[in-house]
Amino acid sequence: MCSTRNLKLPIILLVCTCTASLVACGEGSSGNAPRYAARASSVPVMTEPARMTDLRETLTSVGTARALQSVSVYAETSGRVTAVNIEADQAVAAGALLLQLDDRDEQLAVELATVRLADAERLVTRYLTVNARDANIPESQLDDARAAVDSARIALEQAKVALDRRRIAAPFAGRVGLTEIDVGDRIDSNTLITTIDNRDSLLINFSVPEVYVERVARGTEVGVKLWDAADVGVKGEIVAVDSRIDINSRSFTARAAIDNRADHFRPGMAFEVTLNASRGSFLSVPDVAVQWGADGAYVWIAENGNAARREIRLVKRLAGSILVEGDLSENDQVVMEGIQGVRAGAPLKIVTAADLDALNRAPNG
Repeated sequence: MCSTRNLKLPIILLVCTCTASLVACGEGSSGNAPRYAARASSVPVMTEPARMTDLRETLTSVGTARALQSVSVYAETSGRVTAVNIEADQAVAAGALLLQLDDRDEQLAVELATVRLADAERLVTRYLTVNARDANIPESQLDDARAAVDSARIALEQAKVALDRRRIAAPFAGRVGLTEIDVGDRIDSNTLITTIDNRDSLLINFSVPEVYVERVARGTEVGVKLWDAADVGVKGEIVAVDSRIDINSRSFTARAAIDNRADHFRPGMAFEVTLNASRGSFLSVPDVAVQWGADGAYVWIAENGNAARREIRLVKRLAGSILVEGDLSENDQVVMEGIQGVRAGAPLKIVTAADLDALNRAPNG
């Protein structure tokens, strides 16, 4: 028994010695990180504050122009044409005579109505004069005479309206179009006489994606130029916005107006409309700061001197930065350099670019 215990003792000592050695080796082999932590208790990083940035995009659409005022001229009645005062692209004033129909019957009707009105008025005057002396005219008879005056006055006005309808005039100032009507032609209310356009301003309808429905309003400035042309565009502004979204195109119609008093453009032309619209304000972070994990994109921020992870959603990439949404606030210090050494909760040391370059060039990192 004594010999057996004496034999086991060296073995136990050997096992203990090896165990101690393994422990010591384990401490030595895993000592790189602790020694680095002792050498640099915080991870050197560069940060940049998250900033609110207005996301503005340039929208391009195509629309067809129409005149500020535009009308197709028809006669209100039928008749034979006796005068045509229309020259293509001629400027006319409001009320200018464009076309005259034979109005001899209507003129006679006006004269007859005028005579009848005068006769009815004279009868009322006579009745009143007689009553002023003897009061022999019954009141009912006097009322009939007054009614006859009113009827004669209405008949005269109707005759004047009929006469006026024989005269086709410009409803507003503008430019007249072509006409196929000649003197002697007989026309009716279905015959197109000509067109008139007030093209001092042109209106252009164009489509805007629905995402901008709250960003595009009256007064918004637009750029307009002829479609597929190298000409310098002109400035315009939105004067109306449709009240509905098209369910097929997921867009709405906006109407822009451009000044055309120089008469460079014509109704019916196709225009390219550009609109610089805002989609709202988003947080901007450096593109190098965005990391990807199993749950999507995220960034590291310096929070109270330690690293904290913030989940984000990318909105749009810009030059050198990315607009994001998520668990991030304005002025949060976003880690943009030194990310490879950052872990959740790790202490951070914010350094400059020169400091970080010096650390990277150091022999031990």
